[in-house]
Amino acid sequence: MIWWAWIILAVVCMAIEVHFTHDFSLFCAGAAAFIVAIVTILTGAPPHWSQWILFAALTVAILLALRKPLLGRFRLNRGTADDMDYLVGEVATPDADMAAEGVGRAELRGALWTARNAGLVTLRKGQRCRVQRLEGLTLWLRPE
Repeated sequence: MIWWAWIILAVVCMAIEVHFTHDFSLFCAGAAAFIVAIVTILTGAPPHWSQWILFAALTVAILLALRKPLLGRFRLNRGTADDMDYLVGEVATPDADMAAEGVGRAELRGALWTARNAGLVTLRKGQRCRVQRLEGLTLWLRPE
């Protein structure tokens, strides 16, 4: 391939990474494509098969060397209360009747959670409720 085709491949890989995957695998492939473009410019276009072998080898090497440190640096730490804020506003359903201000369990995204009725009315089994807030791993629910 000619050098500018490698640049296009690199830009496309990195654009997909930024907008969709966020796991740094396509970033590593894009970085390898940029390196192959530089090698192609400096060596005067080596055979296509050698460019592809270099691209594959560099992609694997960069994945093994950089992906894990990049993930550790740029991903949020899991387990803190702030990381669970995305559940506020989600729909949960109690698995049994829950008295006003009572405690029970509710299903949210296919998992059972400890739940507390934040309202003044009884929540019925299977009733759609909104998560008002989280305290630890306890959902505070209000009826819809």
